[in-house]
Amino acid sequence: MEENYSDLFNLGASDFAEPTKSGKGEIERYKPDAKSGKDNVYKSVVRFLPWHADPKKSIMSKWTAWLVDPISGDGKYVDCPSTVGKKSLLQDIYWKLRKSESVAEQELAKSFSRRQTFASLVQIIKDDNQPDLVGKILVFPYGIKIHNKIMAQIKPEFGKPHIPFDLFEGRPFLISISLISGYNNYDNCTFLDEKLPFSINGESMEKTPANLQKIVEYLKENTPDLGKYDFREWDEETIEFVNTVIKNTVPKGKIIEGLQTGNAKAASNAPAGKSNISIGEPKTVAAPAAPKATPAPAPAPSIPDVNETEDFNIDDINFDDNMADEDLYDKL
Repeated sequence: MEENYSDLFNLGASDFAEPTKSGKGEIERYKPDAKSGKDNVYKSVVRFLPWHADPKKSIMSKWTAWLVDPISGDGKYVDCPSTVGKKSLLQDIYWKLRKSESVAEQELAKSFSRRQTFASLVQIIKDDNQPDLVGKILVFPYGIKIHNKIMAQIKPEFGKPHIPFDLFEGRPFLISISLISGYNNYDNCTFLDEKLPFSINGESMEKTPANLQKIVEYLKENTPDLGKYDFREWDEETIEFVNTVIKNTVPKGKIIEGLQTGNAKAASNAPAGKSNISIGEPKTVAAPAAPKATPAPAPAPSIPDVNETEDFNIDDINFDDNMADEDLYDKL
């Protein structure tokens, strides 16, 4: 079957639309860190590349949560189903706790908070800190600050758009990471002015029919699988881990009882045939027995009604812009 790579050389701004709600070798990820640079400043130059398997997904984006079992201490990143517009048990738990009248439960909400992460392919152009990486194609995980800089180029408020992923017209990106209050800061990262065509073994590629085929073959042979950084559905192991974290973290009571009726829907996030998500039996509080005015038996205890907390959408909340863009893939 003949493969069609025309999209690889014809990227436009429309190919990087924001998502709606409803390579090979030992080193795969590029993880510059201020502490590894001179005087706690890491500088390098890269150029973004399209993903040959699906150029329109050259920016992988998803919401993730770092969950820790308070009993065992085990932790892992879990992709939030809200990434693909599905009902998210993690969001439900977060907002039930966040809106609780209990200060302790509000603090527990942090255990289920999520953040948006991105990943793209880059070719390392210059890196005096790791010179052996120059010329290689690696996966570059990044946060919202760098993503905003990319989108400002693709869809500028004024002026002509620039597609950083264009193999011939794309401009290099200066990475300048400084250490502020112990965290990596990306404010000084910026795109340079001159375009820099893609190069193979130090040779700059011109846009000729022969080079187009050469580029395709080189990318297929030397590009890491960016698809591994896309949203992943929950498998049986993830479902069990999320259940355990919730049961060991969230106090059984009204919070849990309010979620019980809606949690069955979250099981649709798992592949067909997987078991339903359960967060254990809630503790209930029996109403006090009526005073014994006569020898007649007291009324049977009853469970008080629990009003479910109003549904909330985490996307309506503005997260702290000063949050550090830490590498969320270290523990995948």
